[in-house]
Amino acid sequence: MNDITDQATPESYRHTRRLLMIAADKLTQRMGALEDQAGKESAAGKAWFDLDRQRRLVIDMIASCSYIIDWLETGRMPGNRRGIERRAGYQREVPTDPSVLSAVLEGRSSQNTRESTVHLDGAPSLALERALCGLTERERECYRLSQAEGFTLAEAADVLKISKSSASTYLLRARRKIEANLRDGGGSSVG
Repeated sequence: MNDITDQATPESYRHTRRLLMIAADKLTQRMGALEDQAGKESAAGKAWFDLDRQRRLVIDMIASCSYIIDWLETGRMPGNRRGIERRAGYQREVPTDPSVLSAVLEGRSSQNTRESTVHLDGAPSLALERALCGLTERERECYRLSQAEGFTLAEAADVLKISKSSASTYLLRARRKIEANLRDGGGSSVG
C-alpha cells in the first residue's frame, strides 16, 4: 500500500492536516445546527457538547500536525531559540588528547630557535599545562584543530561553526599566548 499517509514526510502530514481541517469544519457546522435546539432539549445540548469535545480534539491534532511539519522542514524543534548548530560553549567542547598536543609542542620547540631554551624533558604534561595556561576555550579549540590535528584554517572554522577570519584571530591569539607562556614560564620552572 503506497498511500501518501504511509510515509512520515511533510507532505503526508499536510495531507492529514487538510483532512483534519475538513473534519473540524464539518463538526463546526453540525454544532451550529444543534445550537438552536440546544436550549430547548437536553439531548441536543448533550450532543452539542460531545461535538465540541470532538472538535477540540481534532483542533489539537491539527496543531500537532503543524508542529511536526515545522520540525521536519527545519530539522529542529519548533520554538527553540538555538538549534544544534548553535550550541553553548560547554556543549561544543571537544575532548583533546594532551599527548598529541605535547608531541606538537615538543616538535616545535626543537625546530624553533626562539624556543630552544625550553626543554620538555621529564615533564611534558607540566610544560603543556603551562603553555596552554590562559587560553580561552575557543583559542584552545582553534589551536588544537590547526596544530595538533592538522586541519586547515578553513576546515577548523567549519568545524567550529565560525568564520575563517575569527578562526585566524583565535589561532593568532593562542600562538602569542603559548609563546609568551613558554618564554616566561618555560625556562625557569622546567629544565
